[in-house]
Amino acid sequence: MALKETNATTAEQMHEVAKYCIIDALSCQRLMVKHNAINKYREVASIAFLSLFDAHYFAGGMKVCNLLSASAWQRGILTSMILSQQTETGKFPGAYIFPPVKGLKNRRLVTGLDFASLYPSLIMTYNLSPDKIILSQEHAVSVEQSDKKLHKLEFLFNNQCAWSVQHNNIPEEKGLYVIVLEYLSAKRNELKRRLASLKAKKKDIDLVISSMGKDAEQYALKVYMNTFYGTAGDSKSPFFLRELAGGVTSAGRRNIKHVADFVKSKGFQIKYGDTDSLYLVCLEEFFQECDTAYDNGNGFSKEEY
Repeated sequence: MALKETNATTAEQMHEVAKYCIIDALSCQRLMVKHNAINKYREVASIAFLSLFDAHYFAGGMKVCNLLSASAWQRGILTSMILSQQTETGKFPGAYIFPPVKGLKNRRLVTGLDFASLYPSLIMTYNLSPDKIILSQEHAVSVEQSDKKLHKLEFLFNNQCAWSVQHNNIPEEKGLYVIVLEYLSAKRNELKRRLASLKAKKKDIDLVISSMGKDAEQYALKVYMNTFYGTAGDSKSPFFLRELAGGVTSAGRRNIKHVADFVKSKGFQIKYGDTDSLYLVCLEEFFQECDTAYDNGNGFSKEEY
């Protein structure tokens, strides 16, 4: 109910509320500036043919579908953005997790190793794209008879196999996903190259600001590229293909297990692992030289040790 009249106390309280609202709005803006949020949205918007408003308010899947549809049109392929009314409920294997070793053990450093853009790299390597996926044995046999190599997906869905047609680095054989991801990867690498040169000249404040902008842009591309496989596994997506999403995660599981077997064969202990990374403890023999120098007081401080 509106007040018919105000007094000094009410006016002061309204002033405090207004002050709070102004500070709240300015704090949001300061956070946006500090984290270069606008640059991130602007980079994706310029690539995915979106307005800045849509880049901010719509989910990553919509941005992926928009870019894929635009790229398909450039190749003479028509795509429908109409959602299917029949959605599948089946699941595909997720990432592989190495259970963490419990307990606090801080005697030795833990080394972290990870793949560079694992899922996008697998898509580009094995040509995992909707237009290059084969779902029937008969089709697979006919394609192989035409002297094309196939990659079998290590993922059974409804007890059926699937294959992807390998591109063998022939541009005409590369699928839609591969072409788009290679473009994004090249763009991100170029941003990182320019970022490296800027970081070497941080004395100039303008270069510092430019460096922050480039870093935000390349990180936005990284997040965007990692959204592609998830779009294939979203049953409400126009580009939904569960075999593709399952093929990506299955290949990821196989790769991380191969690396785990390799490092364990070298004597390293795995403390934890998740999707594309492992956290390892080195062999004791690697620390012997440092231990000896520290015990003998040969110039090693505790911090350096």
